[in-house]
Amino acid sequence: MGFPWKTCVVASTLILAAADTVPTAAQTAPPANRQQVTLVRLKPDMVNEWLDLQKNEVIPAQKKGGITTRTTLQTVLGNGFEYATIVPYPSYGVLDGQNAQQKALGTEAAAQLAAKIRKCVLTQSTYLLTRRDDLGIPQGTATAARTAVMRPLPGKQDEYLNYIKSDLLPVMKKAKDAGKIAGYTVSIRGVGAAAGELTTTTYYNKFADIDAGNPAIAVVGQAAATAMTAKGAALATNVQVIVRRRVADLSF
Repeated sequence: MGFPWKTCVVASTLILAAADTVPTAAQTAPPANRQQVTLVRLKPDMVNEWLDLQKNEVIPAQKKGGITTRTTLQTVLGNGFEYATIVPYPSYGVLDGQNAQQKALGTEAAAQLAAKIRKCVLTQSTYLLTRRDDLGIPQGTATAARTAVMRPLPGKQDEYLNYIKSDLLPVMKKAKDAGKIAGYTVSIRGVGAAAGELTTTTYYNKFADIDAGNPAIAVVGQAAATAMTAKGAALATNVQVIVRRRVADLSF
């Protein structure tokens, strides 16, 4: 699952992503672009009610309560009736006080809204991810996202990230310049997600553009693209691929 679209899915899965870094004695500040992903699977007969609640009650409260950006992604190839919302997670200190909805609505009204949302939800999970902006290409408000969930081999995460930086990212930048993709992001999954996973998400302005296949082929040719794919496969395993759609009226 890899994605905010303004900064970020997901993502796609998927929207979309990846990680809070492991704390060390030298770590004095949270990651610069850490985000919280909330993944919900809705009851099929409650999807429209959930969408209305998000649009008319949750988002106004989030904005009033201090949330600066939010991306909502709908899974279109993956789990059915699934949505992901991505918001900033500046520090664990956000857990100490009231959440955005409580700040905006008050404790009682926020609890009533939460109860209405729970009636719509079949399952829900939350995890953190850290976006590696140095390995990404801004995607704007691109509609479609294809997210690959990757698991680097033991001890190979840094090597795999270096492979993305030196081999893959320059090619993806050329693909963006050629109009083959709309953007590209890399995220490391953190607390609440499966350990050791990261996501790479390729964004497109329309889903039909995914039919062209590996964008690297159009940039460097079949032989070079195959060699580059093989190099990456020796460092990480592709766990899952998810395709998601950005929901514009539930994002800001």
